[in-house]
Amino acid sequence: MLPVAPWPARHNGISIRYYPLIEALAQRHDIDLYVHGEPRRTVPDDPLLQALRKVSVQQKNMGPPAIADRIVTISEAISPFGCPYRFARYHSDFALRDLGEFIADRRYDAVLWVMHEYRHLLERLKPQLQGARTVYDSIDSPYLHHLREPPPGGIRNAWNVFDLWKTRRWERSLLAGVDAAAYISAPDAAASTNGAGPSPEVIPNGIYLAGAPPPSPAHPATLSIGFLGHMAYGPNIDGALRLHHDVFTPLKREFTALKLAIIGRDPVRKIRALASTDVEVTGTVESIWPHIANVGIFVYPMIGGAGLQNKILEAMHAGKPVVTTEICLNSVGAREGEEILVGRSDEELRAHTRALLRDPQYAREVGLRGKAYVDRTFDMAQVVQRFERFVIGDETPGQTSRRR
Repeated sequence: MLPVAPWPARHNGISIRYYPLIEALAQRHDIDLYVHGEPRRTVPDDPLLQALRKVSVQQKNMGPPAIADRIVTISEAISPFGCPYRFARYHSDFALRDLGEFIADRRYDAVLWVMHEYRHLLERLKPQLQGARTVYDSIDSPYLHHLREPPPGGIRNAWNVFDLWKTRRWERSLLAGVDAAAYISAPDAAASTNGAGPSPEVIPNGIYLAGAPPPSPAHPATLSIGFLGHMAYGPNIDGALRLHHDVFTPLKREFTALKLAIIGRDPVRKIRALASTDVEVTGTVESIWPHIANVGIFVYPMIGGAGLQNKILEAMHAGKPVVTTEICLNSVGAREGEEILVGRSDEELRAHTRALLRDPQYAREVGLRGKAYVDRTFDMAQVVQRFERFVIGDETPGQTSRRR
């Protein structure tokens, strides 16, 4: 079960994780895919559909919930033991009924559950699953994501503190009753338990290189810094604005030829407004790789967000030096000062970027060390093997008979 259809491959954080995994695993396993809550009215066709045995994509239900549904949701929001309000979803009765029909008369060896908002439905479906191995992939930690959001002011902060505490308690309950659980990064896995028992497995994303040309070691002819990411996503918006205002603009006074490239689909108005003769805002592009190649240094001054930062891995794979914040360092796991540079203030971010701009050889060395690290650590073939072992259990991946 997924919360959105995992295609095209770079549509969002879910698709960049699951598109290559499903693509690879479907070569050895029969896969049925159920999607509940897809926000797009029209989901494009994709070659991945041909690899699946059965597919059902249910659009997000925008209809008004029943009175009883509202009462249950509000009661859980108030109770310290229920689902936090920010993660509550109406129409779970429909999801349960539709999922029951989807799996009726089918036999599964393993069930992979991804959507934490509907995690409680898995317990109710287990009698139909007839002893199938159940595994849960939260991807990001809901608690850590909530923790990194700016707290509201005034009286709303008291509710936020309660909801944050409740989110941690609720997240721990999501890990119970399954055969295995996984997160995308070590900080997310650690946040889910806070030391109360062993952490779930950590399975990162692999670097998805379909359509990517071989990275070129050549440094761009122009002085340039860049930011890569989905530019309608809040933490990316904040990071790109901080990059423009607090890093690029001050450095532009020292390096008059300096350019900034903001690469990513669906830029919101605040991002589009940055476009000028010195600032490129690409919007949606057919391929990110030519744009990455034209940038000398990538700077990610992230303030919030959670999970593994795919945009950083892709820039590092291309051999580009990366300057970022401690939030991203903890997720990527590279060696600070060797494979990645970390700024804990605007001044440090500017200092690292300035040093790279002034010394192309230093920039090249940092970029090549970073590339070696991500290519070694986030190789897609290795990630697929780990994920296959996680889903099917202890059997050797690639040696199993065809499973479902």
